[in-house]
Amino acid sequence: MTCRLDEQSLKRDTQDPEEIMKTEYFLAAELAALVLPLLAMAAAQLATEKWKVPCLVFGQMAALFNAASAVLVGLSGMDADAHRLGSGTFSLRLDFASACLITGMTFITTVVLSFSERYLGGEKYRLTFLYLVTFLSSCAAWLTCTDSMAVACVFWCLLSVGLYTAVRLHAPERASAQVVLRHHLLSDVCMIASAMLLYGAVGTSQFSQLSSVTAGLNSHVEAGGVALPVTYGTCACSLLVLAFSIKSALFPFHRWLLATLDAPTPLSGLLHAGVVNVSAIMAWRLMPVLQTEPAVLTAWGTIAALSAIAGTLSMSAQPDVKRKLVYSTVGQMGFMALQCASGALGAALFHMVAHGLFKCHMFLQSGNAVAEGVNKRKFGWSTSELPGAKDGTVRKLVVVTVAVAACIAIYELNMNHCATWVSTVIAASALLTAVPSMHRITPTSLVTFWVTVMAVVTGAALLCTGFEQRLSHTPGYGQSWLLPTFLLVFASLATILQLAKNSEWSKALYVHSLNGFYIDDIASRSKTLTSIRRTT
Repeated sequence: MTCRLDEQSLKRDTQDPEEIMKTEYFLAAELAALVLPLLAMAAAQLATEKWKVPCLVFGQMAALFNAASAVLVGLSGMDADAHRLGSGTFSLRLDFASACLITGMTFITTVVLSFSERYLGGEKYRLTFLYLVTFLSSCAAWLTCTDSMAVACVFWCLLSVGLYTAVRLHAPERASAQVVLRHHLLSDVCMIASAMLLYGAVGTSQFSQLSSVTAGLNSHVEAGGVALPVTYGTCACSLLVLAFSIKSALFPFHRWLLATLDAPTPLSGLLHAGVVNVSAIMAWRLMPVLQTEPAVLTAWGTIAALSAIAGTLSMSAQPDVKRKLVYSTVGQMGFMALQCASGALGAALFHMVAHGLFKCHMFLQSGNAVAEGVNKRKFGWSTSELPGAKDGTVRKLVVVTVAVAACIAIYELNMNHCATWVSTVIAASALLTAVPSMHRITPTSLVTFWVTVMAVVTGAALLCTGFEQRLSHTPGYGQSWLLPTFLLVFASLATILQLAKNSEWSKALYVHSLNGFYIDDIASRSKTLTSIRRTT
């Protein structure tokens, strides 16, 4: 630790005063973004009833301002290396990526708090809910910045406790809260067990030191003095993948996310925009460990691909708005986990921020679906009257669009370009093929939509590439072949579904997708059988 501090001091002496000033302001702003929400919670406890909610909202707005200013300083050409504050268990690791993530978190929390103040007016648990929203956001922010695995595990578990408490506030949701608690307890146990295995193997709990001590992960686990045929790395990485899969609601571990369907809309917005995303943050910190086990990364990528496909299919078949958004999150978390398993961590973090902003907006404006449904029934039209409805022009355009996206992605990958472009093309092709009312879109509007999406994808790729270049370290490579393989499978499935839209097996797949592939039913029946066996 002393050697590392000496290196930083030497580097500081060689910097010009302007660079030193930028660094100090960056650190002060990011620290303020971490501390201000906690101070706002303390001030709200001491304030009168009239000023409690304004204190919480003002604290988040101040944190957002400081985090955004830190991002602007980082964009001005500041050194991208991570800056470590403190030592040992209570050390922090502040860099440009963490500032971007905190900016997204505080922005979403500010919006949710402002929305909840009006939405929950008259509810007796309104103030408690606002405290919990601030608490969940602060836990996620501190988890992002800590350099200690032990502290990260504490905040990982506190997120579970806060989520369970928030869901339980709503009286009809108390039974569902038990489902949420059971899933997250399993995730927490896996995370803690993995952290203990890692510490026992490498002798450190600092994220910044993992890349230099991974050799210890190759030693075999011992039980009773007998060496087992499995290494510390395999056990730890397997537990990490299981913890990530449950926390991010990957298929088939998404049942806890379905249990929150009837929760208040602000909680759903924060949950889908923030809590499910923390797995990508932990994967980013623990990638030096994960990349030592290619088989585990392959298994994670397979689960992620299955989640992306199952989530997208189920989303397209749901008639209910909130259920559609839940399965959309399952699919999007599959895309994000696939990016992590492929080694495209910059793309995964960029995807996390973009998905959080998008999903928060979708949930908070989901009430407009009623008015939109009335307008559709009032001003609806027959699909047979649309151009290209009879000759299959739209269907052919969809097939061509997916094929072009696949070719571009594979070409970029073979040319050793950034994996960000591949992931954004995957997201674009998913968007094009997942439009539930594709048969109502005219060929002209579809072509316009395709051109617009490709323009947005290009801009997103450029932004994400810049984001990756400013990461404080170069992440290790994962299983890069997962991306093109998944893209080919996904494009092939989308093409087959469009070509065989009215076939019997396509109708059967629609029924299975509508029922979420029966995961919730299987779990409910298993619980019933277990209860019967206990009583007998």
